[in-house]
Amino acid sequence: MKKYLFLFVLLVCGCSDKPADVPQLFPCKVIVTKDMVPVEGVHTVLGLINDSSQCAVFGITNSSGIATIRTSRLGWQDNGAPIGEYIVTISKEPKLEGGLSTEEYQKLDPIKQEHYQLEQQRKYDALPREIPVDLSDVTKSPYRLVVTKEGENVLNIDIKTNKNTPKPFNDFLE
Repeated sequence: MKKYLFLFVLLVCGCSDKPADVPQLFPCKVIVTKDMVPVEGVHTVLGLINDSSQCAVFGITNSSGIATIRTSRLGWQDNGAPIGEYIVTISKEPKLEGGLSTEEYQKLDPIKQEHYQLEQQRKYDALPREIPVDLSDVTKSPYRLVVTKEGENVLNIDIKTNKNTPKPFNDFLE
């Protein structure tokens, strides 16, 4: 009976074996601060330069601004990153507060739903960005990390204050 319970637990947990084509992983962290204050909830993606392994290498910063990097492939994932040179991108989407509940939105006729969506998108686009949008673009990110067998494999990123204040529409007409 215990044998079957153990097998059931393994199946329910979704445990999967490490794919054969995933290289050895080494501990890796990215630390994100803004004016030396930790930033929580930053999505960190490491893109291996000249990579063919098709692994996802990523992390999300905790309240201390630390993203413990993980590697994922075909449903399997573990802490660490393969050896190599990475382009590092970071992003954090702002949160739009308020708005209609799902029930309230569904009660609107389709035209009002479309107007509501456009208005919400306008409000979202006007929100200040804690992390500059360019830093989420692999072609514009200045951040690099080389992961090795030895060493700390840590990248410290300090973001300076980004004031994203869009111009009023009338300013574009001048």
